[in-house]
Amino acid sequence: MIIGGSAFAGPGGTLSIAVSTSTPALGDPVVVEVAANESVDNLVLRWKGADWQMRETAPGRYEGLIGVDLGDPEGPAVVAAEGFLDGARCHAEAELMISPRTFPMQELTLPKGMAEFDDATLRRIKTEEAELFRRFSRVTPPRWRTPFLAPVKEYRPVNFGARRVINGDPRNPHSGVDIRLPEGTPVRAIADGQVAFAGEQFFGGRSVVIDHGGGVFSIYYHLKEYSVAEGQEISRGDRIGSVGATGRATGPHLHFGVRVPGGRVDPTRLLALPGR
Repeated sequence: MIIGGSAFAGPGGTLSIAVSTSTPALGDPVVVEVAANESVDNLVLRWKGADWQMRETAPGRYEGLIGVDLGDPEGPAVVAAEGFLDGARCHAEAELMISPRTFPMQELTLPKGMAEFDDATLRRIKTEEAELFRRFSRVTPPRWRTPFLAPVKEYRPVNFGARRVINGDPRNPHSGVDIRLPEGTPVRAIADGQVAFAGEQFFGGRSVVIDHGGGVFSIYYHLKEYSVAEGQEISRGDRIGSVGATGRATGPHLHFGVRVPGGRVDPTRLLALPGR
């Protein structure tokens, strides 16, 4: 169901915007649709102070995907579309009311070597975080389509947004889901895209990140092995590796995460979006 927002009518034509929900909760993805009576030049989707590309699904029809980060404040927010119709600047916006969400509390006891790090390890962690952030900052033309495909056939996720306490110390919330499956279970791409990262990380172990365009990325950690290379073109459903226990993991499982314009969203809610 798509909910309408404001519409612009001017000498260049009419522009309207609609969203899949006007009351997203923390961690929710939101599909944004923009319609005009003709093609819009330089159309951007403005969300949380940044501009994002949309994909044209039909003449004068556009689709984008944004998200409410699991750490965002609750309350009102605005998503807008801006561009030019027949040379005239046009603008339409939809009001959102970000609603609360209760996340689980997860208390873990780990060996000291998995929870406390020396200076060299901390430098490695910070370097890896900065490198991933750089790759997440890249914006390419949208290639994703709904519905997204689950990364494994037996999709039984847990722990999204869990507030973690490790050995008595509060840590960052869990930004993806954990899917516990036997080692070697095939892992597949959730949508078309290009491999943005394939390598080893301290926390994620053998890891793959796929850029689906328009600021949408899928993340796969703790793989036993990966069968793709950076820069490789990927199709929805392609095998990219298998479930493992590499990196900081206590047993075989897939850590699966998704980032969209606006931050980290619940992968399960992304997979529930209907096809269009």
